[in-house]
Amino acid sequence: MNDGYEEILVKRQKTPKDTLVKGLVIGVVAVLLAGGIFFFNPIFLAAGMVLGMLAYYLILPMLDLEYEYLYVGGDIDIDKIMAKRKRKKVASYSKDSLEVMAPTGSEHLRSFLGNLKVKDYTSGDPEKKTWTLVYGGEQGSEAVCLELTGEIAQDMRRFAPRKVFFD
Repeated sequence: MNDGYEEILVKRQKTPKDTLVKGLVIGVVAVLLAGGIFFFNPIFLAAGMVLGMLAYYLILPMLDLEYEYLYVGGDIDIDKIMAKRKRKKVASYSKDSLEVMAPTGSEHLRSFLGNLKVKDYTSGDPEKKTWTLVYGGEQGSEAVCLELTGEIAQDMRRFAPRKVFFD
């Protein structure tokens, strides 16, 4: 069996937007709880508790993300791990639907990325090398940014030598 297999875990960096959202949510919860306690208002207290629980279970886990790439024989599966508690399958891409693969910003991508929406599953670190993969499907083409290793890029070139570029 000559199929490549690799798992890559990529932790997304926190952005200023994430910090702002987290601060706002915690601030609103604190104000509601404090208002409920100081003014003896059960409505503020209940609203603060409900918003706090919603934030803990729904909003704050979305701010602590990791992406796991599972590469098996040219096919890539991407999972999103939220706050190290929940895992959700985000996408699955087949080597058969690959149109082009090149480093992000390469000239080879220019004709493909005209008006495609790019899905970014990287850490957001500008120091790390990222790859852009364009896949075609029944719903149209889709561009995906990933942080792949050199071994995966070489293996992808083995499956699609005229579609994978290194410059």
